[in-house]
Amino acid sequence: MFPSYLFICLCSIVAKVNSSIECVGFVNRRSRVQFPSEAFYFSLALIMKTKNLSTRELHSMRVLFKSDAVRKNFFADLKCHFGTWKGVGNKFNIYKSRLELLRKATISIPYVLFLEFLSVLDSKEIKSYTSQIILKDRYWGCRKGGITTYERHPELVQKSRIKGARSPKRNYYSFPMNMQLTAELSELLGAFIGDGFTNKYGRTYVVQFTGHAKLDNNYLSKKLFNLVKKICPNARPILRKTDANTLRLTINSKELFYLLTKRFKFPAGKKSHTVVIPREVVESDQTVLSNCIRGIFDTDGCVFVDRRETYSKPYIRIALDMRSKRIIKQIHSLLNELGIHSTVAREHRLIQINGFKNCEKFVRRIGFSNLRHSDKIAALL
Repeated sequence: MFPSYLFICLCSIVAKVNSSIECVGFVNRRSRVQFPSEAFYFSLALIMKTKNLSTRELHSMRVLFKSDAVRKNFFADLKCHFGTWKGVGNKFNIYKSRLELLRKATISIPYVLFLEFLSVLDSKEIKSYTSQIILKDRYWGCRKGGITTYERHPELVQKSRIKGARSPKRNYYSFPMNMQLTAELSELLGAFIGDGFTNKYGRTYVVQFTGHAKLDNNYLSKKLFNLVKKICPNARPILRKTDANTLRLTINSKELFYLLTKRFKFPAGKKSHTVVIPREVVESDQTVLSNCIRGIFDTDGCVFVDRRETYSKPYIRIALDMRSKRIIKQIHSLLNELGIHSTVAREHRLIQINGFKNCEKFVRRIGFSNLRHSDKIAALL
């Protein structure tokens, strides 16, 4: 059999001269070292007695040294090539704290990082060190800990297994795509249209509602929080104050993300210029539609009094200012259908419901869930 250290040497050579070698392989994001192709890894896996592993599995392997003395000598040789530990860290883009954990064997060395280390050593050093390592799979420590715990406390492990088997499995983010469009869901959609945001970051799916930390506190912490819990009892909304004036309600849910983006066609990311009320909501019954409009006015609307001398007494207005011209036109048309007179201004970016009678009709047929608005208009009507 061809000696394993020669294959390691080959890896070192390939890593150093990869610009002149045509091979499509794995590129480690931490450095510019390009590693050999899949075929090379399978050959190396065979030599290292891991022939049943795939390339992905081989990348996840961990390296241990057979003795502390070998490990200390290995890192001492690495330091000799760069002069200082800072030089080693800069070369391989490793933080000082992590390098120290690797040196002390507090954590094992990832297989791909080990190959990077070898790429700066000479063939004699490579031959010496590759004969004194042990390859472990990624979760060997977890299994070892589990076995040790079972050997020491078998009765506790068995008791935990029985308890786990009896516990019902809970899905904390159950927002099925075919869930019924209720008045509560419609109001949540309205709040999302007004001040909501959703996007995907890697494997994390985020749905957020934003408001003023003081003025919208009751609305976010009670109304919207309870609305989410009513729609999905097992959901876990997170309420967090991000700065002095901003409060965010966050639901990390893949199902809710796809419910919003696939079923109701809301765009991920920025939506302020393009958002509209979904057709499914518009074509639903009046209660569902009214609740959606309520959610929009709760988050993006305002109530104010015009006290100019032009009017004999304070003049009440309910206003909605949005960047999407399409939704302003849409809401204006829907309000007229509901018998609520409104006017459009500012190049179809502002809706106003003017006067005592029209505002009273809005409150009676649509209303507010946000105390910021409902308390203010109750004192005026």
